[in-house]
Amino acid sequence: MTNQFRVSTTLPRKLEELRLSPETVLRQAGLPMGLFNQEKILVSTEEFFALYRGIAEASNDPGFGLKVGTEERIEHYDPIKIAALSARSFRDAVQRLARYKRLTCPEEIRLVERGNECAVQFVWLLAHEKEPPLLVDVCFAWIVSIGRRGTRRPVNPKRVELQRASAHRDITRMPWYSARRIWIWPL
Repeated sequence: MTNQFRVSTTLPRKLEELRLSPETVLRQAGLPMGLFNQEKILVSTEEFFALYRGIAEASNDPGFGLKVGTEERIEHYDPIKIAALSARSFRDAVQRLARYKRLTCPEEIRLVERGNECAVQFVWLLAHEKEPPLLVDVCFAWIVSIGRRGTRRPVNPKRVELQRASAHRDITRMPWYSARRIWIWPL
């Protein structure tokens, strides 16, 4: 495991597609203005969290993390997403993603099985603070979009366990929304 996160070089383009200036995000996050110009964007956990707080502050859209985490165009997928798409099942896809994360960054994706349910958790191994809510939403949308693309059918959680207060009830009523890092899937 490395102690840095690799930020996708497609993130600035995704922000622009969603009509959010990458420069504004970096300014809000207090990160170097040339960060997105690097060939390989590596950041610490604190910088990673600052980046996602910056996105939230710059967007002022409570559903923005769901938009950032969803990618419909397969040509924008990185190799790990493509590997997940070739998995035998949704569970196998999540396990592949978990192995990749374990090897490449201080993040862990955990699958916790209980009875006929499986919980997906994102754990930030070197975090000294709580993860930004927008990052939780990005992770959830990312897993769901890979599951939907890979299975070619709707992937919806069986149950959602909420940890943070519902600030935007109109979004939290949506069946795919989560406000915690645990989502329960049927096996």
